[in-house]
Amino acid sequence: MTRRLAQAAVALLGLALLAFAWHCDGPWFERHVFLPQQFFIAAGPGIVIAARALAAGTAGLLLFLIPRVPGGAASLRLALAVLLALPAAEILLRWRMPRSADWDRILARDPLVTWDPRYGFTLAPDLDRVETMAGRQIRFRTDAERRRISGARIDPEAQSLVFIGESAVAGMGLQWEETFPAILGARLRLQVVNLGSQGYRADQAWMRLRDGLPKLAHPAAVVSLFMPGLLGRTSAGWSPSGPLERSALYRLWKHLYWSDARLEEAMRSVGSDLRDTAGFAKAHGAPCIFLVTGKTPPWMLHQLFEAQALDFVVVDVPEDELLSDSHPGPQGSLRFADALEARLRTTIAKR
Repeated sequence: MTRRLAQAAVALLGLALLAFAWHCDGPWFERHVFLPQQFFIAAGPGIVIAARALAAGTAGLLLFLIPRVPGGAASLRLALAVLLALPAAEILLRWRMPRSADWDRILARDPLVTWDPRYGFTLAPDLDRVETMAGRQIRFRTDAERRRISGARIDPEAQSLVFIGESAVAGMGLQWEETFPAILGARLRLQVVNLGSQGYRADQAWMRLRDGLPKLAHPAAVVSLFMPGLLGRTSAGWSPSGPLERSALYRLWKHLYWSDARLEEAMRSVGSDLRDTAGFAKAHGAPCIFLVTGKTPPWMLHQLFEAQALDFVVVDVPEDELLSDSHPGPQGSLRFADALEARLRTTIAKR
């Protein structure tokens, strides 16, 4: 009886792996695994092929071993070994990557950010320091309101371009004059107010705009950056409520796999933030344009932007224009500025 139960369990596991290998193709991986973690680099098809091949190979091995499953005491020892493998994996994960999916703890080690009770981790105020970023020495300056600046004081009465978003907007790895906000400000002869910061979610960017925009007398336009990876950050504030959710295995699973329901919840949350951002900018007399990375799929563009009648520009940055830390380099930043300049000129002129 024990042997038959063990054989049935092995057969079920093998068949489940075969079903996974058959069903989980490239589009499935893109939707449920890659997109919520995707910023400027898309996952290659080799990952999908390797995962499906591994699942199919493991399934074949398990099905081959079914007649060889031992009975009696040997079967019980095998079951015990499988059960002990779970706590062993838990201990290994806690040791090797204890906080791999904890974005707040990663940001806490960033020398350029500090904790703010309203915004969470954000750029530190009154910075003037040089940091090594992607192999270069980058000078980073901020004002008392945690905005990256060129060094000159921001004039609240000047015509201003306002930028919100995460580290690519703040210009990680770039000198001030290399960032696309600074390039656009110089080309359009407008003051730049950069509210971007590392690790921001869509709701954090929206909150910064809500607090910062009313302080400017003449905002000319608001520019925000969207990438599918912002969906993954919607769960950054998630806190475990039980023993299972505190386990490393569960946190790893939650980090890697996104169900349809969880993905749709993230889409609704981010979509609401984008809509509120554009509406708030418009209410203060400033058009809002979203810069969207080129690897964003059409269905996501439609749901988040087209269906909500939001103005957006799609720009794809080739991998050879990214820095070693995957942020846009000087050429990628120029590509952003080139794509936005004409739209901004037209939009501002129609105000």
